[in-house]
Amino acid sequence: MLRSSKKSPSRVGIIEFLENHKRVFLLAGIIICVIAIVLTLSPGIGGNIVSNAVSRVIVPMQRGLNTTVGWVSGNISSFTNGRHLVTENEELQLEISRLQLELYRLNLAAEENVYLHEALNMQQRFPDLPTMGARIIAHDPNNWHRSFHIDRGINDGVEEGMAIIATGGLAGVIRDTNPRRAQFVSVYDTRFAAAVVAARTGDSGILRGDIAIMGQGFARMDHITADAQIMPGDEIVTSPHSAIFPEGLFIGEVVSIHPNPDGITRHAIIRPAATIAIGDMVLVITENFSDGSVRDEYTREHSQESAQE
Repeated sequence: MLRSSKKSPSRVGIIEFLENHKRVFLLAGIIICVIAIVLTLSPGIGGNIVSNAVSRVIVPMQRGLNTTVGWVSGNISSFTNGRHLVTENEELQLEISRLQLELYRLNLAAEENVYLHEALNMQQRFPDLPTMGARIIAHDPNNWHRSFHIDRGINDGVEEGMAIIATGGLAGVIRDTNPRRAQFVSVYDTRFAAAVVAARTGDSGILRGDIAIMGQGFARMDHITADAQIMPGDEIVTSPHSAIFPEGLFIGEVVSIHPNPDGITRHAIIRPAATIAIGDMVLVITENFSDGSVRDEYTREHSQESAQE
């Protein structure tokens, strides 16, 4: 048998009565609370019974309020401490950035000191040659050539045909110039050529770049006679008969010697000693030994060597 979901008349009447007189009951509750507080605060009125009854209601509420106040205070304190830590962290980050910048500046100064020291050492190796320091700032991205750019140009007195010396030895020759920059072809470049000799024996030849071996860090010395005494390990320097370079500039060492198909001449594989990289310090020999454009230097060097044979 199903129960009826309707409310009984008596229950409905009670709810309606409470709803209609809720303000009266609320006012009565407030009055009772005020009287209880007064009796509690007045030791001669109401006795201990009322005081105890009120305490049973007020004390738990007070404890709850104290707990709430303590929780809020703790969170405010934590928030304040958090903000303080954030501020400290920001200050530390600024200090780290400042120190990193200072370290970067010190590193730049140290690198500059190394470059100047290297330039001084190179200048001391060639005390009789007028030189000027320069820095390699770029290279040409070309598989067929090995050329570089320096931060000196016509305004600094740089001219086409001037020799470039790097740490280790002869690095190349100036090929193009503009007011503030200059390009030089390195000893590995196929456009490079120089009359050279073996320092030990005096055997002569033409040093030039060879695309087949430049990637391995080698250059080639051609026109070595069949009876030449040159051998692996010999040092190669610029010839006193060179039309574009001063005499005796160290270039590198002989790695190997090979006969040519003609059966008359030989060629040698040379490992140049100069280190050439972006950022390196080099010296420009400001005295121009070239007797003209270096664009046809291989032809001139070859013709000069052939005339001597």
